[in-house]
Amino acid sequence: MSAKPNLPEKENRQYVNIAIDLILKVGILFLVIFLCFRILKPFLGMLLWGLIIAIILFPAFHRLRGWLGQRNKLTSILITLVALSVLVLPSIWLVNQLVEGVKFLAGHIQEGDLTIPPPSDSVADWPLIGSWLYENWLELSENLGDSLRGFIPQIVSWGEKTLGTLANTGIGILQFAASIIIAGIFLVFFEKGSNSGRKIFNKVVGERGDEFLDISLQTIRNVATGVLGVAVIQTTLMGVGLILANVPLAAVWIVLILVMTIAQIPVLLFNIPLIIYLFAFMDPFPAVLWALYFLVMGMIDNIFKPLLMGKGSDVPMLVIFLGALGGFLAFGFIGLFLGSIVLSLAHKLYSTWVASEESLT
Repeated sequence: MSAKPNLPEKENRQYVNIAIDLILKVGILFLVIFLCFRILKPFLGMLLWGLIIAIILFPAFHRLRGWLGQRNKLTSILITLVALSVLVLPSIWLVNQLVEGVKFLAGHIQEGDLTIPPPSDSVADWPLIGSWLYENWLELSENLGDSLRGFIPQIVSWGEKTLGTLANTGIGILQFAASIIIAGIFLVFFEKGSNSGRKIFNKVVGERGDEFLDISLQTIRNVATGVLGVAVIQTTLMGVGLILANVPLAAVWIVLILVMTIAQIPVLLFNIPLIIYLFAFMDPFPAVLWALYFLVMGMIDNIFKPLLMGKGSDVPMLVIFLGALGGFLAFGFIGLFLGSIVLSLAHKLYSTWVASEESLT
């Protein structure tokens, strides 16, 4: 008779079999996750932004749903149509104006006749800075063509890159529209989505899953309304003023203001040269009125933010700034909004986790 294998050998073989089985299962799991990621990679930005939009719109959806007799599909369609008309159509107009403005600049640069309008004589009479500003402005307006002639190849190259960026921005707006439609679909199935989200948080965090889920939802809504919402409102009011005041290249300045407001850079930095332009080329009375308007619009965020941002939503300006710029570089136009929310959410969850750990020690 053959000798029976030793008990330690038998246990070792069991451990080896268990290890091989575990490695195969984990390997297959990672393979499936990797393949899913590769398949969904082109749509990840839109899906994530669609989820965030659904979270932002849910309070309005829930209220409208009650008025419409708990009809999810009808409520979602109405919310989606309103969101598309309010957000996407102005964005399409803005991109068209941007393209026209860049083409206008590129054409004048290539022809060598790009000029800055000379200041009016009244600029020299301004107190303190009038004389200095008039002389330097006049010199720049007279010599701009000669100064730029040596940089035309670089400027043309920059213009081509800018047009490419605007093309990507146009694609970003289409993605934005698709994200709103995806958000509408998410809202239709909000009950199942809410249950799934709660189960995921409970799996990852444990018994504090509900708390972290509520913090996540609240942070997303706070940042969306208190940062992005205020940025859109402030940019819209400033943009309307720029258009009505006939400021040249208004669309370019609107995009610049939008980036500044999302990145938490004071709009007053833009208003200083704008007000100088107004007093230089307008009659005194309308210049004073427009200057007051733009000054008020430049500070209106200080009024709206405390009203729209909830308690406990204090996110450092650096986090929002890095999120906006990093998101723009990673995802384009959508990332300008998406990055701020995601990074703010990560910061809030981390802060809550650290605070909870400290309370236990």
